[in-house]
Amino acid sequence: MVKTTVTLEDSIYRKLAREALEKYGRTRGLSRLINEKLKAADENSTAESMESKDTAIERAFGSWKGKETGKEYVRRLRKESENRLSDLEFECRYSL
Repeated sequence: MVKTTVTLEDSIYRKLAREALEKYGRTRGLSRLINEKLKAADENSTAESMESKDTAIERAFGSWKGKETGKEYVRRLRKESENRLSDLEFECRYSL
């Protein structure tokens, strides 16, 4: 553990000291209370970032469903090209 000095606004200190007094019976538990609050905030932050990552993955998952393969895409383009050319009375033959 590392000891450090933190400068708090009076209102924040009073609130934390009151909470430490209620929870631990004395204000000497202030450090423990602050550590608990920081750990909880860090865990929530990590959980939220993991949740947003999971949500993004779920949204993207299956986005390719129902789409054609590369082979099907090329065949479709060639077929459309043949149709256009035949409309213009050209003969076009591709070996598929």
